[in-house]
Amino acid sequence: MPNEEILSKVTKAIDAIINSSDKYEGLFPSLLDLDTHEMIMDMPPTIKGQRIGDRSHLGSNLILDETLLQTMYGLSEAIDRPDYSAVADRYLKRFATHCTDTVTGLFPWGEHAFWHLVEDKIGNSSRYHDPNSTNPAIHDQLRSAPVWLWEKLYEFNPKCVERFAEGLDWHWREREPLEYSRHGEIEVKERPEDYDFCSFDFPRHGGFYILDWAFAYIKTGREDFLRQIQKMMNHWWINRYDDGLLPYCSRTEEKVVAFHMVHACGQTMGYAASLPEAAEIIQDKQPELAAQMREQAGAYANAFVNAPHDLETGKFILGFRPDVPERTSVMPIWGSAYGIWPVASMALLCLSIYRHMGAIKPLQWAEAVGRFYLKEEIPEGIATPAQDAGLALDLLADLYDITGDREWLNGGTRLAYKLIVKYLDKDIPRAAAGVDWYESQMGPGFLLHGLARIALLSDGRDKCPLEADYTTR
Repeated sequence: MPNEEILSKVTKAIDAIINSSDKYEGLFPSLLDLDTHEMIMDMPPTIKGQRIGDRSHLGSNLILDETLLQTMYGLSEAIDRPDYSAVADRYLKRFATHCTDTVTGLFPWGEHAFWHLVEDKIGNSSRYHDPNSTNPAIHDQLRSAPVWLWEKLYEFNPKCVERFAEGLDWHWREREPLEYSRHGEIEVKERPEDYDFCSFDFPRHGGFYILDWAFAYIKTGREDFLRQIQKMMNHWWINRYDDGLLPYCSRTEEKVVAFHMVHACGQTMGYAASLPEAAEIIQDKQPELAAQMREQAGAYANAFVNAPHDLETGKFILGFRPDVPERTSVMPIWGSAYGIWPVASMALLCLSIYRHMGAIKPLQWAEAVGRFYLKEEIPEGIATPAQDAGLALDLLADLYDITGDREWLNGGTRLAYKLIVKYLDKDIPRAAAGVDWYESQMGPGFLLHGLARIALLSDGRDKCPLEADYTTR
């Protein structure tokens, strides 16, 4: 039988979150009080590495709840809880039919926008950063939207999926050479502001859009979505460095020190991971383009694993500038912050590449990362986000699922019990170690997903209906 103690903690948390959603037509509040399980009306302080303008206070954010909803669908089948599937459907139907009729078609989700549950309208996170701001709500997808989520949204409202794919065009700027912005207006049909110092067209976002367009293309047959995919792929293929890695942005001035001439390892892998997924979607209708996607994904993934990482000492490179060694940033094992991902996220993308393409080097890179999670404890005194904990569990679970080596399962189970003590000492998870609230922006959904997956895999690799999540790119 699956580890019942771990699953009991997960289901108790999900039940409490479900109860909190009854007042809001099934949408989950982003911030909850750990004791009352009610939505927090006065926003708690930010933790180190968190930006106030990224929060969804008084609202709900689907892109942040995706892993939790996936966990509910998986548990619905695994432990015979059809109510979980019904509740997840209620959430997604409400979102698809009530929250998506925007001016541009872009959704109120992601990094800077959400659905305001009190005012029942689009929420604008920039207002928390500057209450006097008159800027309209901004679309920044933040993470990859998985295919299963698009399938569900399409089931409940096909038009909203098509309009979203159309709306992504508003991320392109009107200039030559071609570029886009990761930010796009939701409520105004305007091109992104044209900065003279930086394009801000992060590659990983281009990967998000390719996957979004691929799904919309296969459902609608619209050739303009296909052209958008080709346009994005060409944009990044011609902007590669000689070592095959991508820049943070296609255009920067030297004063933009954090990005200028930096080889962006994490961005490269984030972009690469979307290509084989998109290829799988369009394979039957566009086999030549699908082959090109896989070929390019392989080139990007090879560039990533060949970057100057040190797998023995645990130096995992996020970005570097070859001629300026001090412009090197590394991914932490624990303790991520804005713009600095935990290395487990990249290792999971390596496993996604392996699953889709059978590439051995990315698998070996992920295994090297996994060994550090078997031995490195979460440091005390740091408000490590729940997302870090969940991604670590997901990595160990996926390594076991792929290899069958019980070292990963045993290590993951040991880690799960430690994380329960640190994050799930109450009914719902803490947003980060040591804080006294739940907040979807800090990734507690990943923690519940990782715990559930470890527990279900302990009953057999062929008996776990909860699949890996590779959306943190």
